[in-house]
Amino acid sequence: MSATITARVATSSGRPLDGAVMTVMSQAGEQQAIARTDGDGAVSVADLDTGTYTVVITAEGYQPTARVAVVTGSSPVSLGEIAAARAGGAPVPVPGRWDIDPGHSAIEISVRHFGIASIKGRFTDFTGQIEVADDIEKSSVVAEIKTASIDTDNKTRDDHLRSDAFFDTEQHPVAEFRAGQVRPATDETWTLSGTLSLRGTAVPVTLDLAYLGEVEDPWGGQRAGFRATGTLQRNDFGISFDDKLISGVAQIGSTAKVVLDIQAVRSSTHISD
Repeated sequence: MSATITARVATSSGRPLDGAVMTVMSQAGEQQAIARTDGDGAVSVADLDTGTYTVVITAEGYQPTARVAVVTGSSPVSLGEIAAARAGGAPVPVPGRWDIDPGHSAIEISVRHFGIASIKGRFTDFTGQIEVADDIEKSSVVAEIKTASIDTDNKTRDDHLRSDAFFDTEQHPVAEFRAGQVRPATDETWTLSGTLSLRGTAVPVTLDLAYLGEVEDPWGGQRAGFRATGTLQRNDFGISFDDKLISGVAQIGSTAKVVLDIQAVRSSTHISD
């Protein structure tokens, strides 16, 4: 009689960990099986006899994690999701100035519509710089977004969003985000705190930030990836559009979700005082 042990290996933030190694050891300390996770973080080993096993998960850059699996028959034994903790804390980019590449970045926003679905849009015209300090917590970000560049794939809706009922792009053509506080959140992510100025109103904003790594691009540059997410309350910026359906449900939700997928190119090793 033999059985299978299965698991899913992920980071502390839930991202599948591809290529992690699962080693299964007997009580006598002998290796019984070894396998690697797939792109979804899934892994399994089969043909195990009845007994108690120690399952060890290892991956480059992560702390080893162990679990005990008890095989009592032919039924599969699931260890569920195993969270791997990064060794040495969250990764950080090389210190220096990084210029946001708008052509390979995206700023997306979504709100509930009629309470049953979401409307998504993006800003297509923006610039920004990221200053990574030697002490990562002293890093800073500044970005400017042309509010008239909002694009939801619907001209009538976009014109409405540009009006004084929403972004008021004629009076306030630029939204500015400035952040100067970076704090560790998990072994994978950071918390970025700053201020968003929109429609002439400055509001504190906190984003969940992940650094996705660096590569040398085909043009000879050093390129880094970042992903940030957060929520905004439109009423904080004086956007009080509150038309409702007959049922009382708001046409447009008061909370907007923001997702930033950013590529930035290193432009300098100097950090200004």
